[in-house]
Amino acid sequence: SVKWRDMEAWLVTDNSLPLITMKLAWRGGTASDPVDKTGLSMLMARLMNEGAGDLPAQAFQQAMADNAISLSFSASRDEMTGTLRCLSRYRAVCYKLLRLAVTAPRFDAEAVTRMKREQATAILRNQQNPRSIANLALMKLAFNAHAYGRVGNGTQDSLAAITQSDLRQHYQAMLARDNLHLAVVGDIGRAELRRVMRDVFSTLPAHNKMPQIAPAEIANGPQTRHIDRAGPQTSVVFAQQGLGHHHPLFFADFVMNSILGGSGFSSRLTEQVREARGLAYGVYSFTSNFQKAALWNGSVASDNTTAQEAVNVIRAEMRRMADEPVSAPRLAAAKTYLTGNYALRFDSGAKIAGQLLGVQLNGWPISYFKTRNQNINAVTQADVQRAGKLLSPDRLLVVSVGGTAITLD
Repeated sequence: SVKWRDMEAWLVTDNSLPLITMKLAWRGGTASDPVDKTGLSMLMARLMNEGAGDLPAQAFQQAMADNAISLSFSASRDEMTGTLRCLSRYRAVCYKLLRLAVTAPRFDAEAVTRMKREQATAILRNQQNPRSIANLALMKLAFNAHAYGRVGNGTQDSLAAITQSDLRQHYQAMLARDNLHLAVVGDIGRAELRRVMRDVFSTLPAHNKMPQIAPAEIANGPQTRHIDRAGPQTSVVFAQQGLGHHHPLFFADFVMNSILGGSGFSSRLTEQVREARGLAYGVYSFTSNFQKAALWNGSVASDNTTAQEAVNVIRAEMRRMADEPVSAPRLAAAKTYLTGNYALRFDSGAKIAGQLLGVQLNGWPISYFKTRNQNINAVTQADVQRAGKLLSPDRLLVVSVGGTAITLD
């Protein structure tokens, strides 16, 4: 790691290509939006490269294009993230534009209006997508009134209520040095990175002013919600309490989920739902880890006449995971897949930077990159079964969108 005063960055120097990639994040994402102004963090992120300092939006975008610079921002529930990519020969202009974007965004009226239109279009698009509709309803069902249950993009009404003043105040509260995470990969050394940290970020406030997000409690199941929608298929999403990154069974749960539904065509759910019965093209399970909560999720889309059967098979496989130890060959195959596939997450500078940033945000030490596969290989059949016993097929939260209302009898 590289430190400069009260800031720290994780660096991988690679001079084989004349490229520099930076991933940055500030704690305080869409969950920090005011209740009546959901979508504020997402709108602010969209505007961070739409004019800064003495450069209005068009001039800022032209400066990026003239110097082959890519700079974009986004917001998730727990943080706002940014990605910068540039050729090292344009590093001076690259760092200047980054500094302007993070220290002096303009939030001009024209850009705000334009980005509101773009975000409003995304809201409408999601309202027409069955899976998006189901996922939003599932989050509301799981988190009730907690901020995690709100819409990241906001609603048409909340988006319309956001003002330039709201954006400036939110920016001033969020972007600081104490909640900044930084990962850098490419044609840049430690001394240069320290200068970047000094020149780009040092003028940010020392401390952020974001509200603290309370720990989230997952709703108890069984609970189902159906949203009727014309069409031949029913989209189903489901969830239950998951395991956080620091839970003793985290890696056992990771392996268990890979065997159950997280490894694509080699998973048990694919074998039983798709291959053995032809009930769906795809069926998946996965984990969603937030700063204040963890979910175990899954999804399937099936013909209206077979959607209930597909969910029944999924629940049966969940019970099987708890009742029967996995075979030694199946466990070995899962470990081989998870450890071998890990290298594919490091085949580009952008991916490496993303991994560096993700480990920081998860609160893991930098040694995680050495111990991750060791922890997976240490998982036993008994560990997998212990994780499987934490599955709750009779207490699931289920949302269906389509022609069939799912029941949990």
